[in-house]
Order: sequence, then C-alpha cells, then structure tokens
Amino acid sequence: MLRLWRTTTTRGRGTAALGALLLGAGLIWHYPLVAGLGGCLLLLVAVELVSVLGSTGLDVRREVAPRVVVRHGACEGMLRVLGRRRRGLVRIDAADLVDGALVPISLPDRIGEDETRSAASVSYPIATPRRGLITVGPVQLRRYGLTGMAARSTEAGGLDEVRVLPRQIPVTSLPRGHRRAASGGDDSVEHGGTDLVGLHEYAMGDDLRRLHWATSARSGTLMVREDAEPSEPHVCVLLDDRRTAYSDVDEAAEQFEEAVELASGLCRVAIEAGHPVRFRTTSGLHEVVVPGSATRQPRRQAQELDYLLAEIAVAPVYPPAPLGTRDLDVVVAVTGAAADLRELALSLGGAPSRVVMVVDPRPLVSASQEVGLLVLRGTSSESLAAGWDEAMAR
Repeated sequence: MLRLWRTTTTRGRGTAALGALLLGAGLIWHYPLVAGLGGCLLLLVAVELVSVLGSTGLDVRREVAPRVVVRHGACEGMLRVLGRRRRGLVRIDAADLVDGALVPISLPDRIGEDETRSAASVSYPIATPRRGLITVGPVQLRRYGLTGMAARSTEAGGLDEVRVLPRQIPVTSLPRGHRRAASGGDDSVEHGGTDLVGLHEYAMGDDLRRLHWATSARSGTLMVREDAEPSEPHVCVLLDDRRTAYSDVDEAAEQFEEAVELASGLCRVAIEAGHPVRFRTTSGLHEVVVPGSATRQPRRQAQELDYLLAEIAVAPVYPPAPLGTRDLDVVVAVTGAAADLRELALSLGGAPSRVVMVVDPRPLVSASQEVGLLVLRGTSSESLAAGWDEAMAR
C-alpha cells in the first residue's frame, strides 16, 4: 500500500481522497449519484496506478562521446531506445542525470508502432562547465498516466564518466634555452650530448640502446634512460594551489580556474615543442615530470599531467616548497593577487629566467620588475597569455 501511495501524484492523492469522501457520504446519506461519482474517481486513480506499474517495454542504452573534453567543449550523449513504445493510458518521459542535474531527453514519437520491436536514437548535449570528472547516468524513465494521477520512475543504462580538462589558452612562445653542463649547473659546454632527467621501466617499443645497465643490474628490472638535450629550455611550471593566494573569497574559485588554465597552456606549449617540463604545486603535493623529445615517448607522462590538471583543487595552507637546483632554466609561477611574492621568489631557485604570472582582478600594471622577478598581471588567463607572448617577443 505504501508503494502504491508513493506512486500516486499530488493530483492523484487529492482525487483519491475526494473520491473516498464522496463515496462514503453517498453511502451514508443514501445518495447513489454522489456515491457513484466518488466510485468513478477512485476507479480512475486505480486504472492509472495499474497502467504505470507495468513495464515500459523499452530497452535504453546510452553512449557518451567524447570521453575527454576541454571545459565548455562540446560533448554529446546518444540514447538508443529499443522496443515498442505502447500507446494508450501511459506516456513516457526520459531524462539523463548529468553531474547531479536532470537533462530532459525528447524521445522519438514513433518507436515500433507496429507489433515488432524497433530501435530509434536521439542525441542531446552534455554540459561541461567545470573541470574534473562529470558523472553521466543513470537514465531516468518516468511513466505518467494520461490525467497525471500516477507516475513511476525507473532507472536504465549505466554510469559513464566524462573527464573535463582546462580550456586551451593560446600560449605560443617560450624563452630560449641556456646551454647547461650535464651536472645541471649554469656552466656552459661546447660539446653536444644529452642530460639524464629520469628513468622508467622498459616498455614494449622502447629503444634498447637507451637501457641504463647499472640501474637495471641493481634493481633486476630493465630500466630505460629519459634524456633531454641540454640546450632545450628546461621548463618548470609552478602552480600556486594555496587558497590564501587568491584574494576575494567569492571569486577565489574562478581565479584558481584561470590560474589552472594558464599553467596548462604553458605546459602544453612546452610539451608540443618537445621540451622537458616539470610541473608542480607550491604545496608540494603534486609533481609530474614530462621528458623532452630525446626520449621520444613522453605520451604517458603528458596524459598523467592532463588528468592531474583536470582534477587539481586548492590545498590547505602550506609554505611554498623549494624547487631545488634541478630546474635552472625557465621557471614560471602562476599565482593569485594575495600571494606574498617575496616568499614565492625564495622558492624559485636561481633559474636564468624567472617569471611570476598573477591572476589579479584589478591589476595596476600589466608587467613590472618586482623582488628580482618579471611579474605579469592580468584579469584572466587570456590576458596573461597575451602578456606572456608579448614579453617573450622582446
């Protein structure tokens, strides 16, 4: 009985109550017409209850494409409906649960109008307003009675996930590299060669000539060198992930989004140019190293960085962790207007090129020299990217 009561709508419960009242009053006071009217109302509610409790007769399957998309990028769901949509006392509506909100889906009017089962497909947009993983599903099928006295929802289809990456900000240039010694210092060298920037376990397709035999012998596992040209820009992108670095509490989330997009753009232009990239956060909680073009296989690390930037969030308050002495070429820090630039400068090491890019809602100047650093300020990731390219062109 409780299930039947929940299946009825507010209109159905009101009609049932009115019908019971009329039926009772008619029987008590011997008014057959009133009792008959009450009985008709109760019968109508009962018929609609029976009609919505049956099976929908539809098999619903959903596909989502693409599974990886940039923020505000186009993403689409494709609902394939198989079966015969029965006419009569019931109508069926569908909606997909996208990131906790229902997205209405217009089902085709003609699905197997004859006695055979047939299929129809309908597409609908999936909004991608934020970074991270967006859950899609399950599909909600709702059966309504023709007069709206009863309704019942069922779930169909499974769960899918869409990974939303930061927007691709058009950063197009990087500073020139500084030729460095193999030890990682500032000393110039005249001969060629490569720098060892890391090791990884051998995978199918790796060049056997790059096996690092000493480490392989110690570990018992084949290890492959990750090398980079010494003259390539060794880029380190530092993202300030401290909540206190972003001034206005109400706008802090959007400012951090702009900072993530800018850091993503800087990493992307370096990776596409084949330069070794080191990404880390000021808290020291996250770090990804993408080798340069000499390894010929930076794809795994680049994908790891994309996934990290898709899901990274602000961290508790930490003092900036020092970068160390390995990345002494190009260091770019992306932060907010409330950050202490002097404190941040101490963590950047002694790289020849040190730049701080500040997401500032009200910048007084766009570029300046502060605490021994080139400081670029802008209201958005686009304006900062334009300022960066202009500064690199000088």
